[in-house]
Amino acid sequence: MASQLPRLRRTALPLAGLAATTLLASSTVFAEEARHPTKKPIYDAPPPPQTPLESMPTYPTPTERLAQHIGKARRFINVHYRLACDKLDDAFSHYLSYEHSVTRTIAALAPPKNSPEKVLPGAIYVAVATMAGGIIARKRIWPIRILTPIAVGIGSAWYFIPQTTQNVGELLWEWEKKVPQVAETHQQIRQSIEEAVRKTYETTIETRKKVDEAVHNVRKSAEDLVKRG
Repeated sequence: MASQLPRLRRTALPLAGLAATTLLASSTVFAEEARHPTKKPIYDAPPPPQTPLESMPTYPTPTERLAQHIGKARRFINVHYRLACDKLDDAFSHYLSYEHSVTRTIAALAPPKNSPEKVLPGAIYVAVATMAGGIIARKRIWPIRILTPIAVGIGSAWYFIPQTTQNVGELLWEWEKKVPQVAETHQQIRQSIEEAVRKTYETTIETRKKVDEAVHNVRKSAEDLVKRG
């Protein structure tokens, strides 16, 4: 028995060293795992449960897409409807403004209410006189054939409806002012006509005076002859 103790000691000593080494390695592994908690495990983790594709909801749904398209169409129609209404309102406002302008212009051409001038019969007389001038000059050369009805019409207008003719002339003059070349030409023609009328009037007055003087001299001579005889 005493002889087997040294043998048991020799056998137990390596076993004790192996156990100590195993414990030390285990503690080292546990310490490493505690130090590195994110270390991948040896075995793969089980895959998560998968849901069938048919049961997964799609976003947006067809109904929601249809609602979005309907909303866009409604907004488009609403915006363009308002624009069309604004355009119609502007056009109607311009039309009313133009109508009022034409009405005021026509009303301004008429003579005053207290004037004895009547537009309707006077305009008929002017039209008849203009046609008569065209009939009179129909066999003349073309400048006379064109200018005679115009001159007769203007003259008859100044005679039958002078106030209306003056208003029409002022309106035409306001329109001609918008085109300086036309207004300048009109002014020159008007000055030439006025100068010709003035000279014609002065010549007529002088001729009448001379005729009156000649008649007076002839009458005086005749009276003297009668007295002598």
